[in-house]
Order: sequence, then structure tokens, then C-alpha cells
Amino acid sequence: MDFHVWHLSAIASLLCAAPCITLLAEVVFAKRRRRGTEPSSLETSLRYRVIIPAHDEAQGLRECLRALIPLLPSPETALVVADNCTDETAAIAASEGAEVLERDEPALRGKGYALGHGLNHLAADPPDCVVFLDADTSYTSGAPADLVELVLKSGRPVQGVFQMEAESDGALMERVSGLAVRVRNDLRVRGLADIGGAVSLLGSNFALPWSACLAVPVPEGELAEDAIWGWRLADRGLPPLYTARAVCAGRLARGAEATEIQRARWERGTLLGALRVLPGVALRALLRGRLGVFCLALDGLVPPLSLLCFACLFCAGLGWALGAPWMLSLSPLGLLLAALFIAWGRVGRDLIAPHEVLALLIHAAIRVSRLPATLLRGREWKRTPRERVVEE
Repeated sequence: MDFHVWHLSAIASLLCAAPCITLLAEVVFAKRRRRGTEPSSLETSLRYRVIIPAHDEAQGLRECLRALIPLLPSPETALVVADNCTDETAAIAASEGAEVLERDEPALRGKGYALGHGLNHLAADPPDCVVFLDADTSYTSGAPADLVELVLKSGRPVQGVFQMEAESDGALMERVSGLAVRVRNDLRVRGLADIGGAVSLLGSNFALPWSACLAVPVPEGELAEDAIWGWRLADRGLPPLYTARAVCAGRLARGAEATEIQRARWERGTLLGALRVLPGVALRALLRGRLGVFCLALDGLVPPLSLLCFACLFCAGLGWALGAPWMLSLSPLGLLLAALFIAWGRVGRDLIAPHEVLALLIHAAIRVSRLPATLLRGREWKRTPRERVVEE
């Protein structure tokens, strides 16, 4: 075989294999989650606030607050940012005793702007720590105080367990999305914490010391503001820690349209943010000898699974067309399939039955074919519909 052909095939295989190796390492080394049972020993003199960004969340906000407020020193510890709302979100929050902050700037839409507005409000009387919670999630174990205690002990951001579950009787696409979220928010986070110690911020159930909020402002105009915020914090010497003591959970959107909106926002926002931010973060981490931050950057550079699958198939096709050794061309695809099989065995067997594997492969092919449209569709922040099931 011509040397240049072999060289081209080797480069393609290496580029595809790197994220596959990262993914495989995370799902293999992730330890079983152990939830701490000891009560929080948080000093009563230490002050914290819980910011809840809410855009038209009247349907689920009451449930969230009724689960949260008994865990807080007072109802006013919760600050609900009613962001460009057209429903009863603000009234519901006020009726439950939470402090309410309304923002009406339709030209500036998105969760990042709501978080920034809430932090600006708190700056007049800053707390020691700020906890961030989505309005459609509730604590199932632990409490915000567990996050705050670890933040104040370590001086670093802390990410708790954040679960978004799909209905077990939902359509295959919804259950596949549920599996993907379990892998991303649970299995890979545990693996990354065990390998390097630092993790990404996942969007809910995380806490920052006030000094970190000042040092690294929230990325207000980003689609994936949480992940980018965590990467920038890590780059500034504040890599987030992981704890299983505080667990919050919510439900994934149901219906084809809602699922596609949610996926498009996550995939496009995270992918473009990673390509813009993480190469520099990885390089600086290497130069400074910070292994945990470098591992965090590698994790963030793992593309969405549909894109990674497409890249591995392209690599295999390129190798076949160029006559490259089949082991070289197929190695990334083999690594990816091994990682996915292990991940399914560890966290997905209750969602995807063995006899549905063929349907899963068909679904993956459809996802790959729709990838360009998905990435283009998520250009602007768009709320995921939750009020009803959008029929497929």
C-alpha cells in the first residue's frame, strides 16, 4: 500500500479512536454510585441561596418548590427567576414563599441570561455559596446543604447527581434519548470523577462559591451555558468536583418534536462550545501539568454519539476505499461498539431490551442521516415543550 494512503488512513483512525477510547475508559472505570447517608454538618452561620431559572414553568414549578423548600433554612432561600414568562410562574413561586425576580427581555432569551440576572440580584447581599436547580427537577435524596458543605470545604464548584429519566413505556426514540442521558449524566460523570477528579457541570443540582461566580461570569449567550461555565472554571483553577450525596431528578420531554428540540439544543450548543473553548483548555492543562482538567477537556471533546458513529463509519469506509488494513480502519468503530455495549449493560437494560438492538441500529442510522439538520436546527435557544405529548 502507498505510504501516503496508509498515513491518511492512520490519521483518520487516530482522530476517531481518541474520543472512542475516552468514552470506553469512562464507562469501564465508573464505580458503582454510593450515596452518602451521613447528615450535613453545615454551619448555620454560612449563607447560601438557590437560584431556579424558570421560563413558563407553571406546570412543574410548584412540585419542585414543595420538594425543595422543606430542605432549606427558609422559603426565601429559593430565588425563582421568572424569565420572560407568559404564564403563572411568578405567582406560583410567590405563593410557595420563594423570592421572585422577574425578567422581561424577549430579545435576550435563554437560561444563561436568567442565571446572570439572578446573580446580579444577589450581588447586593452576596451569599457564601449559590446552588443552581432547574424548575422541572426535584430532590430525591440529599439536599442543597450537602452541595454547599462540600463547596465550602473544598473552595471549588460541586456537581451533584442529575438524572433525567425517560418513560419506560415510551417510544424507542425517547428511550434511546433516556439511555444517552444516563450515559452522559451518570456513567461518564462517575468514570471521569474516578479517572481525573474533575467533572462537567450538567445544568442542575450544582453549586459554586460566590468567589467563583465573580471570577468566571456565567456565559449568558450560550446554548450550553452550564458545560461551558464548568470548562472555564476548570481552566481558571476551579475544576468542579462530583458528589453522590445530593440527587435530583426530572423527566425527559415526550414526543418526537420535543425530543428533537431538546437534542438539537444540547448537541449543537455543546459541540460548538467544546470546539471553541476546549482545545485551549486542554493545551493549558498539559502545560501546567493538571491531569484532571486535561481529562475533563478530553471528555468534553467527545462529540454526540450520532456524530461519533458517523465519523467511525466514515473512517471505515475511507479505509476500505483506500485499501488500508481493515484492523486500522475498523478499530474506532470496534471501540465505540464496545463502549456502547458496556454502557447498555450497566445502565440501559431496563430501557432497551435485547430484542430491540436491531431497531436501535436502525434508529442510529436514522439519527446519522438527520445529523446535519439537527445541528443547524439548534441555532437559537428554544424551550422544550412539556405541557403535552407531541404526537409522532
